[in-house]
Amino acid sequence: MPMSDPHEDTGDSPADRHETVRVEPEAGSQASLVPGATGGTEAGRKTDFRGFALTWLVPLALVLLAAASSVYLRGNPSAAVPACAAADWHTELTLDRSRPELAMTTLRSRNAVGPQGQAGCAEVSFGCRPDGPYFELRSSSPTLPMRQIGPIEVRNLNDDLAAQVFAPPAGAETTVRIADKEAVELIAYAIANSLAFRIPIAFADGEAAVAEFKSYHFSTAVRPVLFACNMRSLQVEPPSEEDDE
Repeated sequence: MPMSDPHEDTGDSPADRHETVRVEPEAGSQASLVPGATGGTEAGRKTDFRGFALTWLVPLALVLLAAASSVYLRGNPSAAVPACAAADWHTELTLDRSRPELAMTTLRSRNAVGPQGQAGCAEVSFGCRPDGPYFELRSSSPTLPMRQIGPIEVRNLNDDLAAQVFAPPAGAETTVRIADKEAVELIAYAIANSLAFRIPIAFADGEAAVAEFKSYHFSTAVRPVLFACNMRSLQVEPPSEEDDE
C-alpha cells in the first residue's frame, strides 16, 4: 500500500514546507528574559563570590602572611643557634717527635657556643703525652675564656665523675684540660658506649652554654691514644638508640 506524504496532501509548495521551529529557552536562560530577574542573578553571583572568598582567599592570605613572618623570623640572627659542620673523630699520630702528643683524637661540637656575635665551635680531644693522657675541651674563639666545664652529660657516665666540675688552673682559659688518668679512662669508657654527649660550659663573663657532640666510631679513633699511654682497652657495649636522639 503506497504511503502518502502529509505535505503533498496540503498542496503547499516546497518552499512552504519548511516550517519555522521555535527554540524554547532553557530554564537557566529564562531568567534573563523575565524583567527584574537579572538583579537576582547578580545577587546570587555576589553571594557565591563572597562564599568563595571566605572559604579560600582569606585562609590563603593568612597562610602567606604566616609564611612571610616565618621567613622574617628565621632571618633574624637572634632567632637561630649557629651550627657547626658535622665531623667525626679525627685521629693523629706523631712519629717524628715534632710535637709532644704521641697520639690524639679530636671531635668538633655540632653547635656553636658563646654569646651572640662571639659564638664558635668547641672541640674535645683525648691525647697522650710522655707524661700521661688527658681529655680537654677547647673553645675556637680566643675571646671566650671558660671558667669551668661540667658535669659531663653522658647517659651511662660513672656517678662519681658525673658530679665533677672541671676548671682551668689559671681561673679562665680557652682550654680546660683533665689530666687525671683515672678520670680520662672513665670519660673514654662512657663516650665509647654512647652516641652522644653534652658538656655544660660557664664562661668568664657569666654566660653559659652547652656544647653538644655526636660520637661515632670513637672506639676505633681512641685506640691509638690508649695504646700509646698504656691505658686499659675499652669494653664497648651496643649504644642505646635513645642516645642518638
